[in-house]
Amino acid sequence: ILLALLCQAQLSQGQVYRIQVAPHVTVQQGLCVLLPCHFTADFESPGPLYKYWFLEGADKDHGVPVASTNPDRPLKEPRGRIRLAGEAEDDCSLIISDVRAEDRDRYYFRFEKGESKYSYVEIQPLVNVTELRDQPVLRVPEVLKPGQPVNVTCQAPGTCSGTPPQITWTGGFDSTAMDVSEPQGNGSVSYSSVLRFTPTLAHNGTELGCTVTYPAVGVSTRRALRLHV
Repeated sequence: ILLALLCQAQLSQGQVYRIQVAPHVTVQQGLCVLLPCHFTADFESPGPLYKYWFLEGADKDHGVPVASTNPDRPLKEPRGRIRLAGEAEDDCSLIISDVRAEDRDRYYFRFEKGESKYSYVEIQPLVNVTELRDQPVLRVPEVLKPGQPVNVTCQAPGTCSGTPPQITWTGGFDSTAMDVSEPQGNGSVSYSSVLRFTPTLAHNGTELGCTVTYPAVGVSTRRALRLHV
């Protein structure tokens, strides 16, 4: 369980700025991560509200943000992979999809609304990136009877909003597979593949494998089992 940190800054004008954000999150390469975040500010100030996330050490005025709601502000890379998640005024949550090893860093949040602006540099949460360890989930009927068609499901790790993973099967028998995607909320999606085949006695002891590849990052994970017909 991640414990959120609360940062509070008291300015001379009496305005208090607070941010509540997880101090760190850990994510595996190829997957996606949500950094929950909420902040308070002077929302009554005139002008549009713009939100930004910067890497640690980036200049708030001249640095290039990794994510922004300001369409006129250039970003470190094309919009979409790293983005602000929430639409609520006080939501500063950050989503990183297609996570790469180089995404491991500390980040800080900034907002601008007319003359009111503030960078929450007192708290800079860490995004920790590890190797892809999770394996696909294979769902196979407990009983396989010769001549009776069955469906076998391979579910990819994670529920990501980035580039869809590629799911392939190995087993050496005639089969048909169908990719399935199911929205999970917050723009995230669960990906799986359903393999339909008719087992025979010749399949007894055959290894059935499922490989999930995340093409945007070039990492993959696999799970296999032996069929009992």
